[in-house]
Amino acid sequence: MAKFLPVLPIADLPAGRGRCVTAGRRDVALFQVEGQLYAIDNSCPHRGGPLAEGDLSGCVIYCPLHAWSFDLRTGVSPSNSRAKVATYPVRVVAGTIEVELPDEAAAPLEEADPWSA
Repeated sequence: MAKFLPVLPIADLPAGRGRCVTAGRRDVALFQVEGQLYAIDNSCPHRGGPLAEGDLSGCVIYCPLHAWSFDLRTGVSPSNSRAKVATYPVRVVAGTIEVELPDEAAAPLEEADPWSA
């Protein structure tokens, strides 16, 4: 079952810009475009570029490394339908952006015990 995780106050996400947040075990890129919120995996499938740092044109983000593009609404590349990134439902609760992730991704990373062998 999926779980919504609080990630960022809505006031900290400027319109037309990306922001990388950690949600559970994932780095997620958040965007606010024309009053709508979008969340996608932050890592470009081509070479792992940070999508939150890319150039935004409408609802299309361009990877800062090699300009691969992805539609924030679908996660699919407009130029190559086989290239895609995961998208996640987003909501705002009491002024905080929440991203819905599957259970395995929502669980926090466990810290290693330095004394165990």
